[in-house]
Amino acid sequence: MSDSTFHDSSRRDFLTKAGLAAAALTVPHVASAQSDGKAKLKVGIIGCGGRCGTVADMAVKDGRFEIAALADYFQDAADAKGKAYNVPANRRYIGLDCFKKMINAGGLDIVCVLSPPYFHPEQVEAAVDAGLHVWLAKPIAVDPSGVARIEAAARKAAGKKRCFIVDFQTRALKHYNEAARRVAAGDMGKLGYGEIEGTCPAFGLHTAQKGKETKLKNWLQWKDLCGESLVEFSIHAIDMASLMIGRPPISATGYCGRYLLDEMPDAPQSDVRDHWFATFDYGDNLKVQFRGKRFDGHRLPNHHGIYVKLHGTEGSLSADYSGEVMIRGKKSFYGDRFMKEKIRGIYNIGVTNNWNTFYDNITQNDFSQATVKPSAQSHYLALLAREACYQNGKVVTWDEVLNSKDVMNFDTTGLKA
Repeated sequence: MSDSTFHDSSRRDFLTKAGLAAAALTVPHVASAQSDGKAKLKVGIIGCGGRCGTVADMAVKDGRFEIAALADYFQDAADAKGKAYNVPANRRYIGLDCFKKMINAGGLDIVCVLSPPYFHPEQVEAAVDAGLHVWLAKPIAVDPSGVARIEAAARKAAGKKRCFIVDFQTRALKHYNEAARRVAAGDMGKLGYGEIEGTCPAFGLHTAQKGKETKLKNWLQWKDLCGESLVEFSIHAIDMASLMIGRPPISATGYCGRYLLDEMPDAPQSDVRDHWFATFDYGDNLKVQFRGKRFDGHRLPNHHGIYVKLHGTEGSLSADYSGEVMIRGKKSFYGDRFMKEKIRGIYNIGVTNNWNTFYDNITQNDFSQATVKPSAQSHYLALLAREACYQNGKVVTWDEVLNSKDVMNFDTTGLKA
């Protein structure tokens, strides 16, 4: 699989696996999709790395979607996916403004945004302004201002009668939602403690490019581009916790650091932290601890994990990204029994379910954008943890994060348009 600015294949394998200058966009011709459910919807993808392959495969497998255009900073990435999905060379766009070229060329129903999250707000806004439906990968942005821009874009899309979906996987499976319903109904009694684990490998480096292209190739190594591993990767676990708890915390404290990434052989050039610890205070005697790390465990069992555990007065919950969800206590629930068959490959299943939902929303004119608000809350939760860890022990409140105007800034000077 070709390396790309717009996604790292190694991290996708682990799961199952610009500040751009503003430019006026002409409103292109939008491909018309019939409401009878028979027309193929034409998809343009921004970001041709590892995630692109899985998301595109899940989209086209039942014949309802067609990959009609591709955009990526790197020519080799666009060409590799173009050959895989029979996208002609004149429908492959490159450079920092590849998304503008693709959108302006027209002939699309949907823009699927799979690029590094730093670029998401501008790319999403361009798609919405052009009257296109939007499929957006997590993380939706790298800072609170970016999340707010995504929320505003989704509202604008609804006003234009266009659909908008955020691709979180666990929320797309019914047994996770059933577990959350049971927690909210009081099946576990009063919650008093929780744990969130979101750890990942160090992830390797791609072949070096010249100058800033090195950072684009290796965007997972740079906080401005990825938002830190806490936001880019641990968001899977944080989103599960947000779903199960159902409300935001009042505040958080934490700390973070970097040591092993610097000491490992062939240490990557980067500025991301490699370990995180945060405590969320939900009030009413509920504290939830978060732990994230980003370094290799040398095949140590259970070194990497994406899970949530909650403990109440009448039961305990365990929810894992593997697909296993259970509540043990007075009112026990076993998620794998709730499903007709044991979950395998939750990423693929979740993506497939999201494509099915997206198709139904488009063809049935459902512009409720139901995934946007909970997804935004999960991102604010991750950003609260990140800021608390940056502050190293200082209490940071939920409201401070919601109202923050801080932004990440990646200097694109010198990169080709």
